Amino acid sequence: MCGSVFEVEDFLMNTNVEQKIFGHAPDVIYNATLKKLYELENLMSFYRDDSEISLLNRFAGKAPVKVSGELMLILEQSQKFTILSGNAFNIMLSPIIQLWRKSGAENKLPSSECVKKVLALCSSENLVLDKNEQTAYLKKKGCMVDLGAIGKGFAADVCHEIYKNMGASSAFINLGGNVKALGNRPDGKQWTVGLQHPDKPRDTCYGVIMCADQSVVTSGAYERYQKIKGAKYHHIVDGKTGYPSGSNLKSATVISQSSMQADALSTAVFVLGLEKGADLIYNSDCAGAVFFTTDNKVYVTKDVKHNLGLIERLPCYKI
Repeated sequence: MCGSVFEVEDFLMNTNVEQKIFGHAPDVIYNATLKKLYELENLMSFYRDDSEISLLNRFAGKAPVKVSGELMLILEQSQKFTILSGNAFNIMLSPIIQLWRKSGAENKLPSSECVKKVLALCSSENLVLDKNEQTAYLKKKGCMVDLGAIGKGFAADVCHEIYKNMGASSAFINLGGNVKALGNRPDGKQWTVGLQHPDKPRDTCYGVIMCADQSVVTSGAYERYQKIKGAKYHHIVDGKTGYPSGSNLKSATVISQSSMQADALSTAVFVLGLEKGADLIYNSDCAGAVFFTTDNKVYVTKDVKHNLGLIERLPCYKI
């Protein structure tokens, strides 16, 4: 293959970002993606006071806020995925997630009355978008938007377009487990993306997905959780109940040409569980999914079964 390779890792968007870029002047391409990633962080960061999202959250219940075209697109797509998933994906859940974090810090379960009260702030109907005026409005004080379950996917898609438009022959980006590849590897083979075993140390994989020009995103309950009274309560909250999801999955991996779609649907599938999650995958236009269930079985949709390679001996079924 002509050209050279540029491999680098940065810390951006509150996660490690790994890039591998092949072709002519890959360092120039990298600089373009890095600049764009900083712009997107300034746009979407929940933790930066000067980001567009923070401004939107500060004006909750007060007034509409002018937003950029990119943020409007992300918010519109988020609402689409909320509807498609029956509220299993929801960017409005920050108030209830923060309640559980506070409960973890205090080692005290929140009361059902408190959960119900806070959950009222999390309805997707509290976010009003006006495309003509290019504004977003949170109707109630205390409402908050957090793009943590879709923002990295959008960023991966944007970087993929930069790779393609600037002539990279092959490229790979990993934003904290949100992976997207351009083309095949330089040797002509597909990229290999490891699937984290939910019960074993980081970087212990139970299998791999082979992909080209696709994104692979996994959601699971094994990394972030609160301990309350000795019990674990993970960070993926069911928007219908206000409690950590109690589905029959330990992890859900979605494969799609759109990383934003894979990002959103992996969360939704994890909340919905195996059967309803599989229905969601088949009703969407994504490539497919891999499910790791609570009884340590692996299920895979028919369109990606041939792309899955198991490292561990686990029962594997087509769904």
